[in-house]
Amino acid sequence: MSFATAYAGLALLVAALAIGPLNLLRRRPNPTSTDLRRDIGIWAGVFGIVHTIAGLQVHMHGELLRYFLIGSAARNFDTLGFVTANWLGLLSVLLLGVLVSISSDAALRVLGKEKWKFVQRSAYLVIVAVVVHGALYQILEKRRWFPALIFSLLAIVVAVFQWAGANAHRKRPLQHPD
Repeated sequence: MSFATAYAGLALLVAALAIGPLNLLRRRPNPTSTDLRRDIGIWAGVFGIVHTIAGLQVHMHGELLRYFLIGSAARNFDTLGFVTANWLGLLSVLLLGVLVSISSDAALRVLGKEKWKFVQRSAYLVIVAVVVHGALYQILEKRRWFPALIFSLLAIVVAVFQWAGANAHRKRPLQHPD
């Protein structure tokens, strides 16, 4: 369950973050919010939350603090990597919870476009934290090549789309009000 929800959540997060750059590359309007991007983002958040709940059942036999604290005896890469990965995962799921909670037209109206967009941009922090979290777990759990390949491809896809979207945005002619 932990493994499946991790990959599904990552794929959905990549899809949500690819929609804006795809609009720019296709020279289509790129509105502040769309139902499709929002729905995909909500499902990414749901999968991330379910992954966290399932993942906290995998190690440490129910002792939740051991996921986040380094014991005095063990300070090797595995321990530091494990704790770092878990803190990044916690950061990601907390931000995903915030993003899901403001993923509505009502939240957009209450916060206003600028504040809402500022909070939504934390999705970029989420993807970085998720990729590092996942990479650490790939190493720590000595995953076979195929899951590592899928993970790597998803990380590369989001990076390429964001880079291409940023370039398309930079090259876009300034729009003057009529």
